[in-house]
Amino acid sequence: MNLRAYKTSIAALALCFPLMGGCERIFMDSDPDDFSRREIFDAVWKTVDEKYSFLELKGIDWDAAYQKYSQKVTEDMEGYYLCETLSDMLYELEDGHVNMSVGFNYSRYWKWYLDAPANFDYSVVERNYLREDYWASGGLKNSLLDGGEYGYIYYESFNASPSYIGLILDRFAQTDGIILDLRDNGGGALDNAEYLADFLADTRRLTYRMRYKNGPGHGDFTPYQDHYSTPKGPGYKKPIVVLTNRKCYSATSFFVTMVKEFPNVIVLGDSTGGGAGLPMDCVLPGGWTLRLSTSQGADARGVCFERGVDPDERCTLDVNLSRDGIDSMIERAKEIIDAASTAQNP
Repeated sequence: MNLRAYKTSIAALALCFPLMGGCERIFMDSDPDDFSRREIFDAVWKTVDEKYSFLELKGIDWDAAYQKYSQKVTEDMEGYYLCETLSDMLYELEDGHVNMSVGFNYSRYWKWYLDAPANFDYSVVERNYLREDYWASGGLKNSLLDGGEYGYIYYESFNASPSYIGLILDRFAQTDGIILDLRDNGGGALDNAEYLADFLADTRRLTYRMRYKNGPGHGDFTPYQDHYSTPKGPGYKKPIVVLTNRKCYSATSFFVTMVKEFPNVIVLGDSTGGGAGLPMDCVLPGGWTLRLSTSQGADARGVCFERGVDPDERCTLDVNLSRDGIDSMIERAKEIIDAASTAQNP
């Protein structure tokens, strides 16, 4: 079968409708049984083929995936078996932004962090570093460590506003440096990532680039658009150590990419989980919803970080010390700040 020609033959199917603002959710009141199993399968395959942004970059043979999984589809198969077949096919994309919601289940790819060490124990952080007197400043939990020598911020989601960062920087004005802990931050709003980076920036810098799918071909993209971090205040010129683990994803990877361009920032920990594509929600025949990446993010040099952003220094959490209430990554961050402070003020 010529799949390129076949794609055209199923173009009449209502395959994908972005769920943005007040867009009409076509088919959401319909039932998967109103459509053939083949129609639903073909809609998923074609949507990925034309809209997913990383087929070329990851070297994925999507035609081969069609041949492999389409033969498993029969018209008498139960809906959950069709869901399982589609989930297996989508798993080939190895993308945490790709998932399918079918009501009774939610397909997903979490391997980007499940195979890596956790490198984080919130209980240790809460009991020994934040403690009961920390400030809950919007989404930013913050405290002064070691008598005010270090400022510590834990930010668990970019869905929460970082709008109090200016106040926190004022609070940390007399510290030797800041530890910004992003471990287990799975992302959220890119606007919040940009906002936080702008407050930490000391001058305007190109910090990341973005391009978007603009056609059905695997290589059809807009030109890259440059994005700059522009100071919203005086910035913070002392050392900043950003803590990461593999569960840092999506907007968190964008943020880490941005601040790696700042001369006073050191990223410590493990590579982030990646997630360099902005996801779009699509409605499939029968009302099932498919979410997939439709853009590519890259650093200032044009290197895509879909597979993750590497730290400046790799560091693994010492679980033995954790049992004693010590976070070895935070302690290493203190050492980095001490060394940088000594170098700045010999």
